[in-house]
Amino acid sequence: MSRRIPEEVIETVRSSVNIVEIVGQYVQLRKSGKNYFGLCPFHEEKTPSFSVTEEKQIFHCFSCHRGGNVFKFIMEIENLSFPDAVVRVAELGNVKLSKEITDNLSNDNVSESSETTRMKTMYNDAAHLFNHILVNTAMGEKALTYLHERGLDDAMIQEFNLGFAPAKELLEAFFKEKGLEHQLLRKSGLFVELQDGSLKERFQNRVLFPIRDPRGETIAFSGRLLIKDDKQPKYLNSPETLIFNKRKVLFNFDKAKSKIRQQKSAILFEGFMDVLAAYRAGVENGVASMGTSLTNEQVYLLERITDHLDICYDGDDPGQHATARAINLLEPLTKMELGVLHIPEKMDPDEYVKKYGSEKFHELAHSSRETTIAFYMRYYEQDRNLANEADQLAYLADVLQRLAKIKSPVERDIYLNQLGKRFGIEKSNLEAQLQTYATKDSRNREFAKQEDRQPGVLRKDRIVKARNEQRHLDRVEKAERLLLYRLLHDHNVWLKVREISNFSFVHDPYQTIYLIAEGYFNVYSEYDTARFLDYLEDESLRQLLIELAMSVYAEDTSEEEVDDCVDLIMKQSPLEDKIRDTKKQLSDAKRMNNNDLVTSLTIKLVNLLRQQQIEKSTSL
Repeated sequence: MSRRIPEEVIETVRSSVNIVEIVGQYVQLRKSGKNYFGLCPFHEEKTPSFSVTEEKQIFHCFSCHRGGNVFKFIMEIENLSFPDAVVRVAELGNVKLSKEITDNLSNDNVSESSETTRMKTMYNDAAHLFNHILVNTAMGEKALTYLHERGLDDAMIQEFNLGFAPAKELLEAFFKEKGLEHQLLRKSGLFVELQDGSLKERFQNRVLFPIRDPRGETIAFSGRLLIKDDKQPKYLNSPETLIFNKRKVLFNFDKAKSKIRQQKSAILFEGFMDVLAAYRAGVENGVASMGTSLTNEQVYLLERITDHLDICYDGDDPGQHATARAINLLEPLTKMELGVLHIPEKMDPDEYVKKYGSEKFHELAHSSRETTIAFYMRYYEQDRNLANEADQLAYLADVLQRLAKIKSPVERDIYLNQLGKRFGIEKSNLEAQLQTYATKDSRNREFAKQEDRQPGVLRKDRIVKARNEQRHLDRVEKAERLLLYRLLHDHNVWLKVREISNFSFVHDPYQTIYLIAEGYFNVYSEYDTARFLDYLEDESLRQLLIELAMSVYAEDTSEEEVDDCVDLIMKQSPLEDKIRDTKKQLSDAKRMNNNDLVTSLTIKLVNLLRQQQIEKSTSL
């Protein structure tokens, strides 16, 4: 446990925040009984197994088995040291810390590896330099004019720290003046290494969009060419580095996440400028991916904080094709309810804001959501003449096959009525055709399930199930768990066990926690799981304590229960070990045909079994 922050400060922060409110800023939680549940932020899952216990101020995942108090959660999710996690929790919980504490930590930051920390500092410094060039220098005038013409005012430019990288080598000298070595510059992704080992700036003559992590720290750039050049890509992203993995990042997620939680919905845009156009129109829950489609990691990032995702791509034909691809990709991957925000007149969001203004786009974003089926009913009309019978039949086949995947009979009924009315077809005929497709779809799904059940096919849900399977505990270890739980939570039991001469637990982890608890109770009179966790540095011990805390035991403690546990641990367990050991020795002696040893061990085993029987009968 770190001593860089005084214990009383740690205790003040811990007692001033509610773990549910802190975790809720990262995970969408729902209350079930006494606890809160959500999707685990530490691994991908479809069924929530991540639990937060408000009463005990701890979290626990029943799948990946991570758990701890509020400080441990922040350490894990933001990759911070314990002292920095305390400061971060204070920040999230609006707990004011003295300037002396925060200054001390900023001067001695050990939250991340030196290389990671320095690389993040590099990107932060580079972002400020590029922003300065854009806003304050002659080199940035054309880029600034371009952004103004795209509708971004100076306040928006500063809000997103947009920048400009000129066609001039500036960064290498800038960083070397700060004392950064060549090797770090080479690995940063801000440079391209030439054959002779020299470095050339990756971004030149480009408007730069800083890419930030969920905490708001710049970890990469996406650069747009200011002047068209057929030999270069229009957009150029940073390569993957120690601090940047494009599969795990969504543009503007750091700013949008709080709005997504408030509005219970996220909007996926096609490009960065669309996100910015929406933002200036007051639509602040928008994000964009770093590529052409969402990755599993990006989907999961959104799933943790919302149940609804609307796709708002360009209204032209390529944008609609991209929307269809996005829906096909997302539907099998996510439980989020998907919708589409359709931009009329084949515009993109940026164009729509320019033509009709922010208020109209704000209205569109909040009142023009259509279902995926409604989108497909429009989409399947493209390049078809619906006055032609062949095109009509092809259109109806596409729509009905899509409808066959819908489980809600009410939703099916609405769209069947629309189709029947539009094309003058009896609803019963549409229903018959729909049933044919639904049966075929059901067979395909069943076949897929059978494929999944084939030996050698390793499915994610099997892995999760295997993780959930608790190892078998013998009756001695069950007694140890129960007794440790009782003596931690009931001080009378603690005092009683402490008076037992030569008492010790059979298994080392329980004994270790028992000994550490002695030091804890020398400081605190009452047991607090979240507080005690900070006394355990070993992760396996922390996990054991969390499993104990999540166990369901009767609230009342009986003396008989405690006595039975102590008796089993101190008397019966050593005797059972002797019997087990003697049986093994006897087996070995028989295999070696050592008759004398077989005789003596048999007598010993009989005596041990008799002793065990006597002790069991006296304990009844």
